[in-house]
Amino acid sequence: MADGTFLPHGTPLTPAPPKAPDDWSPYRNRIKFEAAEFAFKRCHMSARNLDFLCDLMAMTLAKHHDTPPFADHKDLHNVIDATQLGDVPWQCFSAQYTGEQPEVVPPWMDEEFEVWYRDPCAMAHNILANPTYKDEIDYVPFHEYDASDETHQWKDFMSGDWAWQQADTISQDPETHRSALIPITLGSDKTTVSVGTGNNEYYPLYALIGNVCNNVGCAHCDALVIISFLTIPKSMYVHI
Repeated sequence: MADGTFLPHGTPLTPAPPKAPDDWSPYRNRIKFEAAEFAFKRCHMSARNLDFLCDLMAMTLAKHHDTPPFADHKDLHNVIDATQLGDVPWQCFSAQYTGEQPEVVPPWMDEEFEVWYRDPCAMAHNILANPTYKDEIDYVPFHEYDASDETHQWKDFMSGDWAWQQADTISQDPETHRSALIPITLGSDKTTVSVGTGNNEYYPLYALIGNVCNNVGCAHCDALVIISFLTIPKSMYVHI
């Protein structure tokens, strides 16, 4: 699914300042960061196993008057939640069903569900300001033709007819002159999140701007980012 947004002329695209080599915030130090990465990212450790490991480390370090990197899984998850990815923090709001209810009301209709998300506009700004993509990004639509038979070639998103048509729309509206078209492509897929969530099911929502070249978007270069987690209510009465 794709849609377009306009980036007004004069909107600053300033890359985030680099951190100091010894700045591991919100982690206290490098050990705490690597412990979190090992337990959460590499091992996908469950909350119960993580609590057990923290207790073992606490007993071992007590005689040295020291403490483990994290008190328990809640402490670890709180620090992870405070981590900003690309300077775009995670936010949360609650959603609840408000439509008509049957005689026998399934539990999910009375429950509130958390929706975690990151600002899509801030995400797009960060990608545009990322110097990594300076040679792999198209700021204007273009048409490419084969040199031998002059047939239209399609490869990257901005080489397509839709982007070209949007450029025509920009040119016709004086208020959007000197603006850039930023196509937003969204995608979602069902997954099971088992780390610290009680095996809840979510639909992660991914976003990609159409300006980056295909080789960047498909190469795990952080051009495709998760901007939301949509909770799936567990109930035999749910129909999609």
